[in-house]
Amino acid sequence: MVDKLRAVLASKLPPGSFVRNVVTLMTGTTFAQALMILVAPILTRLYSPEDFGVFALYTSILGIIAVVACWRYELAIVLPEKDEDAANLLVLSIGICFGMALLTLVLVALFRNPVANLLGAPGLAPWLWFMPLSLIAAGLFQAFNYWSTRRKQFRRLAVRQITQSTVIAATQLGIGFAMRPGPGGLIGGSIVGQLTATGRLAWQIWRDEGKQLVSYIRRNDLYRMGIRFKKFPIYDSWAGLLNTASTMLPALLLGYFFTPAIVGYYALGHRVLSMPMGVIGGSIAQAFFPRAAEARRSGDLDKITFAMFQQLLAIGLVPIILITIVAPDLFALVFGSRWWTAGEYVRWLSLWLLFVFISSPLSNIYSVLEGQSIVLIGPIVRFTHT
Repeated sequence: MVDKLRAVLASKLPPGSFVRNVVTLMTGTTFAQALMILVAPILTRLYSPEDFGVFALYTSILGIIAVVACWRYELAIVLPEKDEDAANLLVLSIGICFGMALLTLVLVALFRNPVANLLGAPGLAPWLWFMPLSLIAAGLFQAFNYWSTRRKQFRRLAVRQITQSTVIAATQLGIGFAMRPGPGGLIGGSIVGQLTATGRLAWQIWRDEGKQLVSYIRRNDLYRMGIRFKKFPIYDSWAGLLNTASTMLPALLLGYFFTPAIVGYYALGHRVLSMPMGVIGGSIAQAFFPRAAEARRSGDLDKITFAMFQQLLAIGLVPIILITIVAPDLFALVFGSRWWTAGEYVRWLSLWLLFVFISSPLSNIYSVLEGQSIVLIGPIVRFTHT
């Protein structure tokens, strides 16, 4: 049955086509997100809202730092015409990532306790020691992700998504059943999943293209690419930082003003609502980026951008309306009665996440146009109104 389905898809969707690339990414991402949604009702019975709150604070801090893990040079990997230049951008991104991890280790050693106390979660402090390791996994994935995107190795990225979600789910469930360790089970499972999946992706790239990559690397070219795409760290890093901070800041503010349990309600609602939207939106964004780069060179960028906006709006509007109506009762039924409040948070989050769903794939346009100074305006406005 599966072989027949693959044969039909292969006949209808030629290799390298935009739709096939989206479908390939969605296959892996859909499985990954569906698995996390399926295990969520079990996790909510193994871990308390307080545990989810501490985990959300950890991932929020990581999410903000990870945006600048490679100083946004990873975005530029898709843009050069020559693979030699892209390879040097990849190595530059990797080097910066390790440097940022070392800096993070110093900051954790100095400020872990004050930060945890400020967020109302003293139990977070010991887990912040793992932040540099998480940053390495996240930063390297970003670099390898865009290299694979440039090479149109979307199947490789789909396998990575499946690996990460499977390992995270298995580890979080296993620790939860065996030890009941509190937020450590959620944080530890996430770290193990990230490292495993990123390590596998790195091995695949080295196996398939390692010798070729090594032959491309030149110290002068590393410097030249750093200067050629300097707008990415100067402008795009701040835009990405503010954009992500506006998404992560609600959890941090809830921790500051309220309790980890409140953060947990918010985190579960945000996670369940954003996951299915991220399946489609993330896959479209991933496949749209190289297509937009090609369209810029051919002069069709405006047409495909407007068409993409219409498609994203049509896909996201109806599901958002439906989930807004039934969210509280649905959450109490699926995740347990103590999670009814999370459904209320979903009602307030739904419209915002619809705009995020539409804007995120289209935001790659600014990277394609190298208009980082312009794209910085939007995140500043969003951040100041968060």
